[in-house]
Amino acid sequence: MRTLPPAVATAVHVATLARKAGRPIPPKVYAVLEAAANPWPAEWLLAPLPGDPIRVVELFAGPGGWSEGIAAVLGVAVDSCGVDISPDACATARKAGHRRICADITTLDPEHIALRYTVAVIISPPCPTFSPGGKLSGLEEGNIQILGDAIAYVGETAGFIPMDWHHADYGDECECDPDDPDGKGCHGDGFAPRSGATWDEVREMAADVSDPRIALMLEVAIWPIALQAAGAPIRWMAMEQSSNLPEEIISDLTIEFQSAEWFYTSHDIMEAADYGLPSRRKRVYMIAARNYSSTVVRRIRPLPATTMAQALNWAPGERVNTRGNRPINPKTGRAKGGNAFSADGPSWCLTGKARTWKRESDDLRLTAAEAGLLVGFRRSYPWQGSRTSAFQQAADVVSPVMAAIVLSGVLGGLGEALVRDYLAQLYDMDDMLSPDDYDLVS
Repeated sequence: MRTLPPAVATAVHVATLARKAGRPIPPKVYAVLEAAANPWPAEWLLAPLPGDPIRVVELFAGPGGWSEGIAAVLGVAVDSCGVDISPDACATARKAGHRRICADITTLDPEHIALRYTVAVIISPPCPTFSPGGKLSGLEEGNIQILGDAIAYVGETAGFIPMDWHHADYGDECECDPDDPDGKGCHGDGFAPRSGATWDEVREMAADVSDPRIALMLEVAIWPIALQAAGAPIRWMAMEQSSNLPEEIISDLTIEFQSAEWFYTSHDIMEAADYGLPSRRKRVYMIAARNYSSTVVRRIRPLPATTMAQALNWAPGERVNTRGNRPINPKTGRAKGGNAFSADGPSWCLTGKARTWKRESDDLRLTAAEAGLLVGFRRSYPWQGSRTSAFQQAADVVSPVMAAIVLSGVLGGLGEALVRDYLAQLYDMDDMLSPDDYDLVS
């Protein structure tokens, strides 16, 4: 881990004494911490005290799906900070009480000194390049090869390539200094020295992909392994991505984690409608952990289905028009292009275009609050930005319910019982209330 500059080390010492004494950090001291930690929380330069919640970095954090899953569904206290490039998504998350840094993740240093006590990383790279709703450029062989080559260089950059893979380059013995203050040693455990490349140079390796969003998958490997190389007590990571993510990429990620002695990796494709949500959303989730535990592999069973009509308190028999008035197919009597579906089952997967959905019986348009409800947020969730932006946020976000299901093992607790309780309150309670009653409930 990089050493603190003398002035910052002094500030950390003074602030730690103040915190242990239950006193506020002196303003001048806090200013030094704030400048050194920027853009991360100033307090993250201080070592956690006994009983403090774990520190979690959320990348591509959006409006708060993972955050809500942890706090509102599982009820677990974590000290988290999320990063997202969308000002509206950050504004939504902050309004809901979640800490956000509005920035391009690729401009941040995963070995920043403020991250030296990070325990977990949660990351959800954009999925349009892999999703059927996008152009599928992420599935092109050339792009997969470029991304895979860059992922394969992450371990070498961090210093987590086993020596027996590199005898020809480094000889039979590791001659590096395991106490090297620059972190370029072999860690004293059979790894080859760090390559000397910077993380920006690793990112540059993926610059030739046809869509820059494809290269963002590289961050899934960079951040956890870079934090490990920097000496942070990183224990696990979680990822969400389109279910179309090529197996080759998942395999490349798995190899890098296992080479760095992350002893447990697993991935699974899960459909949200199978877990009590009233909208379809199939995604792949990955968990990697440095220590194997039976709780990590625990899985929640499928839960009773919820229909769109039940969630929105609509009468049975309603249909949803998604694409306006379309020509009628004379053979079926229905509009061409599949522009309507029954609300007596889970809704179609939300996209940003869900802002055009309307109920056929009265042309009532779906609201942002209802879109959020369909993906597992409380009706009062404070979506910020324009209608278009709010719907896009709801379409892109990780459902809090799915986040809780995926993280229930690594965070502990009665995952299935808590998810069932949350769903019951979210949708069964909805039947008892009129829209005017929600201010009272929230």
